[in-house]
Amino acid sequence: MEENRPDPELLLKKLRKEEEKREKEQRGKLKIFLGYAAGVGKTYAMLEAAQTLRDRGEEVVAGYIEPHDRPATLAMAEGLETLPPFMVEYKGIRLREFDLDGALKRKPKLILVDELAHTNAPGLRHEKRYQDVNELLQAGISVYTTLNIQHLESLNDQIGSITGIRVRERIPDGIFDQADQVELIDIEPSDLLQRLKEGKIYHAVQAERALDHFFAEEKLIALREIALRRTADRVNRLAVMERENRGGADYYTGEHVLTCISPSPTCAKVIRTASRLAYAFRGEFTALYVETPSLQHADPKVRQMVEENIHLAKALGARIATVFGEDIAGQIAEYAKLSNVSKVVLGRTNHKILFGQTKGTLADHVAQYAPKLDIYIIPDIENGGTKKKRGFYAGYGRGKRKKPETFMEGIGGDCVKCFLALAVSTGFGMMFQHFQMSESNIIMLYLLGVLLAAMTVSRRGAVVVSSLLSVLLFNFFFVEPLYSFQMDGKEYPVTIAVMLAASLITSSLMNRVRSHSREMAKKAYRTEILLDNSRRLRRIRDKKEAVKEVSGQIKKLLGLPVLFYLYSGGGLEGPFFFPADGEGHMQEEEFLNQKERAVAMWSAARGKRAGACTHTLPDAKAIYLPVKSGDRVYGVAGIALEERREIPPFEYSLLTAMLNEAGLVFERMEMMAASDEMKERKGEII
Repeated sequence: MEENRPDPELLLKKLRKEEEKREKEQRGKLKIFLGYAAGVGKTYAMLEAAQTLRDRGEEVVAGYIEPHDRPATLAMAEGLETLPPFMVEYKGIRLREFDLDGALKRKPKLILVDELAHTNAPGLRHEKRYQDVNELLQAGISVYTTLNIQHLESLNDQIGSITGIRVRERIPDGIFDQADQVELIDIEPSDLLQRLKEGKIYHAVQAERALDHFFAEEKLIALREIALRRTADRVNRLAVMERENRGGADYYTGEHVLTCISPSPTCAKVIRTASRLAYAFRGEFTALYVETPSLQHADPKVRQMVEENIHLAKALGARIATVFGEDIAGQIAEYAKLSNVSKVVLGRTNHKILFGQTKGTLADHVAQYAPKLDIYIIPDIENGGTKKKRGFYAGYGRGKRKKPETFMEGIGGDCVKCFLALAVSTGFGMMFQHFQMSESNIIMLYLLGVLLAAMTVSRRGAVVVSSLLSVLLFNFFFVEPLYSFQMDGKEYPVTIAVMLAASLITSSLMNRVRSHSREMAKKAYRTEILLDNSRRLRRIRDKKEAVKEVSGQIKKLLGLPVLFYLYSGGGLEGPFFFPADGEGHMQEEEFLNQKERAVAMWSAARGKRAGACTHTLPDAKAIYLPVKSGDRVYGVAGIALEERREIPPFEYSLLTAMLNEAGLVFERMEMMAASDEMKERKGEII
């Protein structure tokens, strides 16, 4: 009997699938007309399908059709109800855009929205058109749209290597894979080239340029093959998922693919490759960000590259995890062991680890820590065969430090501290020599000086220089002949070599201890914030008091002004403003306007983040994050992102945890209130 009992994990998975199915039934349906190049007939096929539905009596509206200036396409659009475009002024030019609010107000059963990968003009609610489409689907409106295969994010590097062109407008693969229907519009490349030569796609000058670049026949053949294969992969994946839903547990692979995020220019290619691997194995996909001490003080450009790669990984469906430490390989291997990772995807790198470990690549060291892991190495050659900066972690440790405020806070201060430590060692050494003490005692003095220097300076280079200088000073002042760099005794070269090695190892170990000490202090501080937040929230019984506590903890974590709204009955209560300590921060009046409130309302109504540094309403002064438990939203926290810089990944993960816990507290309060109300009613009945 025990053997026939169903697996609880499978039952839970099946229940989640059924819940997702019910939610999907309430959404509109998405159909994508997919092509491998411009001119294959995507828009024409979409309009033709729409005309067929209209003839059957279905409600169809053309929300936005790209004006391709192709007679056959324009003729096919005749007779369809068309929404007027939304005109946007940008740099003195009037741009035609899709009117999302007009479409939501009209709310047809089916709407046509051309060019899914389009980037909207600045000032619109969403940065990308696929986000407009997603909002239409959530409102229960079905959508027909068009897409070329080169706009899929995971295929960007692969297609770029074929065409030599970097496609800037891209969509997450999840949009494509979750579409209810994908129709591949396929014609022979030779027929497409003939259409191009006849002027049915571009005008004469554009057509001639296209034939020399993107529309070369061998490129079109390769693009067509990719489109056919990607469409077939989607069909196969859907078939496997259907068998799983029917109880075919044998089809689940249990693979977990891990890649790493870094500032390297080749990191995006590695992430896309890992995404394709996870998709092929139908496994979990995680992107790990190892924040080293050097990255915490990195150049803003380096941090921006990290943030862009984090966004890319999220767009490709990865779960983002952040850890701290100086030993990158050790952190990767440890996380892989704890998270049951089966495959690790890394870029080729010459990342070397000195002092105590053998030299080698990052992959070599990961393999030493976790020999059972499958490690995939991705070449660091970009599109077109040109080499970029070498190494997956090429950007690590290369960021410029902030300009020191005073001489003693900069490298000059480190040099002064090293010279003072060695000067004191030399002074005591001369005293030892006067009392005819052995040279070994003087060597120990210099090792002590190097150790003191390592404890007080912040730069590894200064410690290495102090190690070399200690050897030179010992040779100059205490080795015969004195006051020269010559050595008469045969034993002195060995003594000097051992002394140098001991100094370097001592300084390196001391530097590592200091680094670990800083990281442990930082982790302890952040853990203390979470524990303190949890402890305080457990004692609270009032929502406004909870708002005050959570906002105070966010201020403590980020040092930024916080704006908080409570959400209930479809409306916002507040705002509750908590200014940051000190001067120079945004003030309350900058947030008290209808524009900021509208962004907060959008975040609350949809349970998604919006505002500054997001792809939704990015012109806002703050980023707005929903406070929710499950699908129920209880409030919105707004954080003023000064200088338009994103919240660092580890702080963002802590912030999300704090807001999730606040959501649970609000849920508990409502449950307690409902319970008290039921007790009161029972008392009245009795």
